[in-house]
Amino acid sequence: MTKWHMAVLALAVGLTAVSVGGYAVAQADVIKERKEGFKGNKDAAAAIKKVVEAGGPAADVVAPAQKIADWATKIPAHFPKGSDTGDTKAKPDIWAKWDDFTKAANNNHEAALKLAAAGQSGDMGAVKAAFGALGATCGACHKQFKEE
Repeated sequence: MTKWHMAVLALAVGLTAVSVGGYAVAQADVIKERKEGFKGNKDAAAAIKKVVEAGGPAADVVAPAQKIADWATKIPAHFPKGSDTGDTKAKPDIWAKWDDFTKAANNNHEAALKLAAAGQSGDMGAVKAAFGALGATCGACHKQFKEE
């Protein structure tokens, strides 16, 4: 084998290692990012729960509900193919039933927007109902797509 062939082979092996290593890093990053996003959701839901339990003020649910709505639009992008291994509780059904998964994220988005609107209305009865509906979207998605 000539020096040129050896150099090409070394370059190819090196690029393969970087590609595989980069994929592993990218996968770990997306899993970390989605965990952070869902932790933000949990924190926002806890803030909303405090407002509901305190009986108001309704307007205090608007910002955390909007945070949940914003995250919901980003959920599918945080589950690229190949991010089903590693430190994750994602079920394979996410990718096998992708349309159902994205619909669940959209349902969560819509429910969070309705909660934000209820908060803006000042009606705590509407806030409580909307918070219950939002929780139902979370539970439905977790039941089908998350290992508990």
